Amino acid sequence: MNGSRCQILLSVLLCLTMNAVPASAPAVDDGTQEQITRGMDLDRSGDFVAARRIFLEVLQAVDRESESRERTNIRAILRRLEASRDSYPALDAALDYHDLLVASPAGKWVKLHEQQPTDSIRFLRQRHAGSAFDSRRGRLIVFGSDTHGYDWQNSPLFFDPALGEWSRAYAEDSAATYTVNNSGLPVAGVNKDHPWAMHTFGAVCYDAARDQVVIASHPAHLEPGRFTDALIEPWGQVRRHPTWIFSLKDNSWSALPIPAISFFPHAAVYDSDRAIVIGYKTSGIFELSRSPASWRQVISGGLAGWHNNAVYDSANKAVIGFGSNENSNDVIIYEPATGRHQKMPTPGNRPPKAQHTPMAFHPGIEKTIVLVPDHQRDSSSAAFTETWSYDLGTDAWQRVATARLPFAIGMNYNMEYDSMRNILLLVASPGQGATAVWALRF
Repeated sequence: MNGSRCQILLSVLLCLTMNAVPASAPAVDDGTQEQITRGMDLDRSGDFVAARRIFLEVLQAVDRESESRERTNIRAILRRLEASRDSYPALDAALDYHDLLVASPAGKWVKLHEQQPTDSIRFLRQRHAGSAFDSRRGRLIVFGSDTHGYDWQNSPLFFDPALGEWSRAYAEDSAATYTVNNSGLPVAGVNKDHPWAMHTFGAVCYDAARDQVVIASHPAHLEPGRFTDALIEPWGQVRRHPTWIFSLKDNSWSALPIPAISFFPHAAVYDSDRAIVIGYKTSGIFELSRSPASWRQVISGGLAGWHNNAVYDSANKAVIGFGSNENSNDVIIYEPATGRHQKMPTPGNRPPKAQHTPMAFHPGIEKTIVLVPDHQRDSSSAAFTETWSYDLGTDAWQRVATARLPFAIGMNYNMEYDSMRNILLLVASPGQGATAVWALRF
C-alpha cells in the first residue's frame, strides 16, 4: 500500500467482505468504515437498493480521490472482491455497474440504467425536453415537457452516473396551481415560484460560471386553441414569458427581469470561453449578457429552420449547428470572435439529412457527436440510430460504425458530455419504453 486513501478504502472493503481482519489494517476515518459496515449489514439483511447505493458511494469516493495512474491498481483490487459476490448481491451489482461506468468498451453505446417499476423516480422520456450537464456535481440535468395538456412535468430531473439513479428538485406541480403572478409572469406551485411546463428543445444550458441552468424557451404549446384549453383563464393574463434561471446552489427558480428571447423550437449553447449563452434561431443569433442582463442580436437571419440543435466547440471557439425541420445535413457555424457565420461546404461523406437530433461536443477528441436515423431508412421508419463525429478543423464527418443504437432515436435533445468521466451520456428509449441512460466512451 502506498498510503493513498482510495486504496485504503478498498483494502478495508476487501477485508470486510471476506469477513477477515487484516494483521495491520491501514487507518481509515470512522465515517467511511461505518459506511462500509452499514452496506454489508444491509446487503446481508436483503435491503438490496440501500446497500448498492452505499457501495457505489464508496466507489465514487475512490474515483474522486484517485489519480489516473492508480486506476489500474484500483481495478485489480476491485476484481479481488469478486470472491465475495455470491454472499453479497448488492456488492456484486455495485461492482458490475461501476465497471460499466469507468471501463466500458470504447466506441460502443452501453446501457447504464433503465428505470424499473420499483424505482422511486419514474417518468416517460419527454421528446421535447432539453438537457445540460452539471460539471460541478457530475450529473445530467433534464428539463422540459411534451405538454399539450397531457404532461405537466416542470421540475428539473437529475441523473447521477456515479450512483446510477434519478432524482428531482420537487414533485411536478398540478395544473391547478398554474397561475400568473403580480408581475404578469406564468408561475406554478403552491408558492408560485416555479415555471410552467414547456417544450425546451435544445434551449437548456448549464452556466458553469454562475452554477445555474438557463431555460431560454417558453410554453408556446399551452396556448389555448392549439393543443389544449386547460390554461385558457391564466393564459390571457400573461404579460411576459421570461428567461428562467434555476440555481443549483439552492434549487430555486428566478426570472430574468428583461425582455426575453425564446428559442422555441430552436437551440442555445453555453460559450465556456466568454461565460455567456448564445441562441440560434431562424431569425438570427442572439447572446445573453449577464452584467447587466440583456439579450442582444448579433447576427440577423439564421441559416437553418426550426428543430435544429447546436453545441459550442471549445477547441475551435465556434457554435456548431445541425439539422432543420425540412431535414438537412448541413453544418452551420458561427464564430463569435470573427463574426463568421456560414454553411460549411463539407465535400466528403455526410450523415443522413435529419432534424431534432442529439448533439454534444466531446472536448477529449475535439469533435462534435451527432445521432441520426439509420442511413438506409428515412427518419419515420428507421430501425436503428447511427453515431457520427464531425471535425470542424477539417470540415469532415466520420461514421462511428461500432456505435449503433438498436432503435430509432426519434426527437431527442438529451445527449451531453460528462466532463467528470470523459464519456457521453444519452437519455433515450425505443417508443414508449422505459426511460434509459446510455454511455459512449471514445
